Amino acid sequence: MGSVSQLRRLRAVYVCGVVAWTCCLLLGLIRGDGSARQTVVLLGLLAVFLVLLLWSTWCLWEAGARPCADRAAEGGVGASVDGV
Repeated sequence: MGSVSQLRRLRAVYVCGVVAWTCCLLLGLIRGDGSARQTVVLLGLLAVFLVLLLWSTWCLWEAGARPCADRAAEGGVGASVDGV
């Protein structure tokens, strides 16, 4: 079960990377001070992190890891104290 928790942590890192590169890309586009090279590099990094995010999600799917909402419905991790 340790590998599933490691995959979840890894997926969280990839989510943060996708958010960070998207914000950097949007900020550069809005401000208009980014060069074409910078935009291409940010798009490349975003694409890599998106592929890694999809890969880690697929690995978790194959490992049979259920989403947090399913576990919360059964009283697992993420469930509230009163079970609702």
